[in-house]
Amino acid sequence: MRPRLAFAALSGLYFLVTAGTFNGLGVVLPAMVSQLGWDWKEAGAGYALLGVACGLTSLAAAGSIRRFGVRATLLVGGAMLAAGFVLLASVHAVAVYLVATALLGAAFSFTTSVVGTHVLTAIFQRRATAVGAYFTLGALGGVAGPLVFTEVSHAFGWRTFWLVLAGSAALASLFAAWVSPDRVDAGPPPDQATPGELVSAFGGVRWALATPQFWVLVGAYTTYMLVNTTAHGFAVEHLIERGASPSTAAMVLSGEALVGAVFSVIGGIVGEKAPARSLMLACLAFLVAGMAALAQAGGWLSWVLFALDLGAGFGLSFVAATLLLLAWFGRRAYLELYSIMCLVSTAAAAGPALGGWARDAVGGFSGVFLICGAAALALFVVMSLTPPPRQAN
Repeated sequence: MRPRLAFAALSGLYFLVTAGTFNGLGVVLPAMVSQLGWDWKEAGAGYALLGVACGLTSLAAAGSIRRFGVRATLLVGGAMLAAGFVLLASVHAVAVYLVATALLGAAFSFTTSVVGTHVLTAIFQRRATAVGAYFTLGALGGVAGPLVFTEVSHAFGWRTFWLVLAGSAALASLFAAWVSPDRVDAGPPPDQATPGELVSAFGGVRWALATPQFWVLVGAYTTYMLVNTTAHGFAVEHLIERGASPSTAAMVLSGEALVGAVFSVIGGIVGEKAPARSLMLACLAFLVAGMAALAQAGGWLSWVLFALDLGAGFGLSFVAATLLLLAWFGRRAYLELYSIMCLVSTAAAAGPALGGWARDAVGGFSGVFLICGAAALALFVVMSLTPPPRQAN
């Protein structure tokens, strides 16, 4: 029963974090920019900082888990979450906004995928299913965030939305810390031996870092983060500029997150049998199609294609990256390798920074979305040509 309770608590916390960070912030930003008199370069800088902080603190989150345990890591992350949301609720100056987004980015590392996948891949034998379900419930936060914001902001304003998230996140992190195991080992071995099972004999993390396959995987994950932060940061404003009402744009983003949740389930189920690399290739292909549809958004057909394709890509992304990392390099070095992957992915923060500049300079986001789609296409080609790593001699 305890593993199931830990799963529920960690998934619930991920749900709240997703509702208030990448998805939620992108929906609230147009209202904040309008009321506070900011420009989109300033708004994009905060969104970029959210991604940078998420990546830069991933190794710190891994170190905290190794040294202080899962529970202390979750409590620290919960405190940062609550503080970040409170600052957003009271924000007037851009500097406060930047501090808030930095705190939320760090909290993302300390409360979601780094700690969640570390725990769940150790306490469940059916790892793909557990990870898929975890990311599914997390993705549902992206569905709820825009919808809750629409209702709350109509009645009380956008500041109340952040206060609701602050209180909810504090309670959820306390509960997750209470029911989660403080220490987990390497977990049960897979049914079949892979090069990853032998990784400790070849230098652990150092062996993996010396393989081109690891860096191809990192490139694919970074491309996903580039698309994720750029699309969610500006999709709502872009759709509004292309003729959608604010409520319709929020609904489209919620629909995209719902599709992502469905595909996280599909990815987890399929991942029990299908090669993890096939999931990653499907993820990248969907991202390419989704960004192309978003760039050309001009009516309901393109909006639906955007929601379907980008949602499918997002739904498969975390599941595919997690399973491919485990398949290629094993669980023993997983925590450090996952954190390094997240650290390198901070390069994706260039997307929101460039997007904000492009909006102010040329009056639109389409070119930035197409650049992101081209990057995903390039990684699709590279990944399709990359074989699994071979056992060292």
